[in-house]
Amino acid sequence: MEPPQRMLAPERLIMMAIELDHAPELVWEAIDELAVGRLKALMEILRVAPPRSWVAGDAWHRAIDGDRLRELLDAEDPDLETLEHVLAGIEPSEAGVLLDLLTESDSLATRRRLFARLSELAPHLGNHIVRRLRDTRWYARRNMLALLGELDRWPPKWSPAELSDDPHPAVRREALKLMLRLPEHRARAVCGLLQDTDRRAVSLGLAAATEDCAPEAVDLLAAIGRDESSSDESRVMAVRALGQSSDERALAPLLELARRGSGLAPNRLAEKSPVLLAALHALASFADPPPAARKLLARAAASSDEDIREAVGRGDGAR
Repeated sequence: MEPPQRMLAPERLIMMAIELDHAPELVWEAIDELAVGRLKALMEILRVAPPRSWVAGDAWHRAIDGDRLRELLDAEDPDLETLEHVLAGIEPSEAGVLLDLLTESDSLATRRRLFARLSELAPHLGNHIVRRLRDTRWYARRNMLALLGELDRWPPKWSPAELSDDPHPAVRREALKLMLRLPEHRARAVCGLLQDTDRRAVSLGLAAATEDCAPEAVDLLAAIGRDESSSDESRVMAVRALGQSSDERALAPLLELARRGSGLAPNRLAEKSPVLLAALHALASFADPPPAARKLLARAAASSDEDIREAVGRGDGAR
């Protein structure tokens, strides 16, 4: 005859063990049974267990290992309620498996779920994340940098500048993005982004320069503004950033972009375009522009084109 306990449902057996905080081998067999076929039922039991129950704690670790978590995450039709409960229960000391899976998973949805939970744990994982930056796989380094971006403070003696010249553009971009947050590295980061061969990095650099144009970036912005092979959007952003600069070197490229030719008609406006309008607006924002700029602005103010007049009228005046 089977012992009475073996006739109990696995759920009841586990609940009794948690209540008594004692678990013979029979209980662990029941835990394994639920973990394999009915994980949601096991999670429901563990969710309401007393926080100091060692049986519940050990049951959690026994049920949720790396392989089972990987199965949950990679399922074609995952049980999201169970998955979210499992992820929420993972402590910082157990986050290594999440970091592994973040690097290994081919599923974008899986990586997003992992990243969301790791972002919550990130304040406790700084040193672990930094150590994983040594990974030779570019996407692993990129993911770790993105996680470091969730932190208010980074581990001592570590700087994103260490990866600012990484051979992979996605890694460089993430490192330079982090450097933008450091006043002592911001100018270097903006210049690095503007010179990158990756268009997404250049766009990021243009956006940063528009917010705060470092003098070191003026020549790079001027080159982008002049580059007719660049998109109008990029050129306009470069011109706007030049208009934010307090460096007098910004005036020459702005004048060049706003007027057509020289010689007998030095104050003739360039052909109307988004770049021209942005250049006029930038010139009008200078409190004391040079004579050449003033003459060009006067011509723009007298233009029959409403957009051109409006571009000059939107000048911000004193800066």
